[in-house]
Amino acid sequence: MEDISLSRKERERIFRKKEIMDAAIRVFAEKGFNSCTLEEIAGTAEFGKGTLYNYFQGKEEIYRAIINDVIVNQEKIIKEADNSSKTFIEFVELCTSELFNYCFKNKNAFLIFAREVARLDRDYRNVNYEELFQSLSVIRKIFVKRVEAGIKAKEIRNFNPEKVMLLYKHLVFPHLHHILFCSPAEINVEDEINFILSVLFDGIKSK
Repeated sequence: MEDISLSRKERERIFRKKEIMDAAIRVFAEKGFNSCTLEEIAGTAEFGKGTLYNYFQGKEEIYRAIINDVIVNQEKIIKEADNSSKTFIEFVELCTSELFNYCFKNKNAFLIFAREVARLDRDYRNVNYEELFQSLSVIRKIFVKRVEAGIKAKEIRNFNPEKVMLLYKHLVFPHLHHILFCSPAEINVEDEINFILSVLFDGIKSK
């Protein structure tokens, strides 16, 4: 829903920025940061190159905006799950479901983010990520807090909360990346969510 507090000109500017970012996501996902040009982004967005400079200083700023958008959405998902759940199990179920659905709906943006986290696309300079990755610190702190609460409530075993958080992160996101970009089979989102949750909570050992 549009924010009625914004003027028509401000809403139009937001819409144009999103069009540019959506085009850039397609180009960055296909070619990577270093191999694409601002002209290609402009052409995909069906704007002149000069128009892009009305919204961004260059492709570095567009790239940073895309990464920031993914992180902000992850933070929003974690915060909403934290506020909407009573138990640790409920929290993880909500996080996993919403993260999977977000990444499936924003496949190319997630790919760009995954590359950046893996440092596969970061041999450029002059992009300050300190501010952006503060959001990742917020996500980590919320998850660790919920692990600690789950241990205290005897929902889960007494493991190191930081290790539990890292295990979750490195289990969920690499699996997501694989099924989105490497799996030849048709993907059922609910099946994948249930698979991850089953492994997390029940393990793989036959009872």
